[in-house]
Amino acid sequence: MSLRTRRQPVTITPFWNRMPRFFLYPLTPPGLYVLLVLAVANATVLDLMQAGGFGFVVGLIVSVVAAVFSIKYGYDILERTANGHTLPPRLNQETLLDGYELPFKQIAVFILLGLAAWLMAIILPPALTFVGFIVYGICVAALFPAIVMTLALERSVFAALNPATLFGIAFRIGWPYFAVLGLLLLLNGGAGTVMSLFGQDLPLAAQAFLSTFFQNLFFFTMMNLMGYLIFQYHDRVGYAPDTLADADDGWGELLDPVDEDIEGGNYESAAQRLRSLIREHPDHAIELRQQRHQVLKLTDDEDAQVDNAGTLLSELIDANRLREATEVFIDITDIDPGLRPARETDYEPLMNMLVQRGEYRRAVRMANGFHKDFPESPFIPPLYLEVARIFSDFLQQPDKARQVADFLIKRFPDHPAAGRAQALRDALTG
Repeated sequence: MSLRTRRQPVTITPFWNRMPRFFLYPLTPPGLYVLLVLAVANATVLDLMQAGGFGFVVGLIVSVVAAVFSIKYGYDILERTANGHTLPPRLNQETLLDGYELPFKQIAVFILLGLAAWLMAIILPPALTFVGFIVYGICVAALFPAIVMTLALERSVFAALNPATLFGIAFRIGWPYFAVLGLLLLLNGGAGTVMSLFGQDLPLAAQAFLSTFFQNLFFFTMMNLMGYLIFQYHDRVGYAPDTLADADDGWGELLDPVDEDIEGGNYESAAQRLRSLIREHPDHAIELRQQRHQVLKLTDDEDAQVDNAGTLLSELIDANRLREATEVFIDITDIDPGLRPARETDYEPLMNMLVQRGEYRRAVRMANGFHKDFPESPFIPPLYLEVARIFSDFLQQPDKARQVADFLIKRFPDHPAAGRAQALRDALTG
């Protein structure tokens, strides 16, 4: 996946706010037509194969072709969604005739994963084989969405099996990746659930129709969901959706040299060009600085990354773009865990976002010493009350929670936070 600069800020609805649309997506023409044709084909194939002889051969061929097209169309859905398109792929010449290597590459991935398991069974001692299979199975299941997404975008079997690429996608996206993984596991059993509820007493041909329809319905929904995950977090995985790159509002000529540097691996030059553009176009400083942040992450210049990110952090918070600010803060504290925001007003919003992300230790580390850096700050009581709550509720460290609560009670006895700190301390003591 190549990293390209984003031409202009685009508000992308989080996937959890558009869940019903994923289920309606396959039912939107031409997706609905594909579902119906594949379901009719499978029901017809059943009759042909039961006839035996030449009918069996024809039925088998039709069945294989339909299965291959179903997988191929699913990958088309993923790719189009990753590029920001909201409708299923049209049934044009490109859709009908191109891209059939992907189903076979997916089969190749399955074969190689199976071979890896077989080699593991040979190499590992018997006592460790069972445990090894369990760990391997969990890893493959957890990374399978990343495998599919990489295969769709890179069209490379080796890229789709590169552990660095797969773990990189999963952990750069973070908890949303694993939330989608859980949804995919549920959707994978959707067709079976439908059939068990409604298909048991139907004629065989009707069962074949219904089973194929819902199998593909849930499969297309899953591919749409994975594609949208890439679209929503394209900046984390280094992908450039077409719909965002095309909407440049005249910035194309200015940013084309930056894109060329990135494509050529000249990240330092791209970062320098973006630095100049920030000075020349202060009205677009946030977007340009965000792009520079992504480019600097590809270099070894950690000082430049921290310097750029420090300014960007404050700009994003002032613009109330707290989720993006939190991502920047996480990036720079991965470089130096001791880094903290320069402004006292930035701590509380970052603390709230870090807690939402489950970054409890990072949140506590950020707040450590705040009262020394800003001794007169009115944000000390609410910030430290949140630290005490984190120690108590999330990190299971009641002693430290009591220490922070005692500090608040002693230092700010008349502040409302002191009363809540006392209640927290009493609950921990009781």
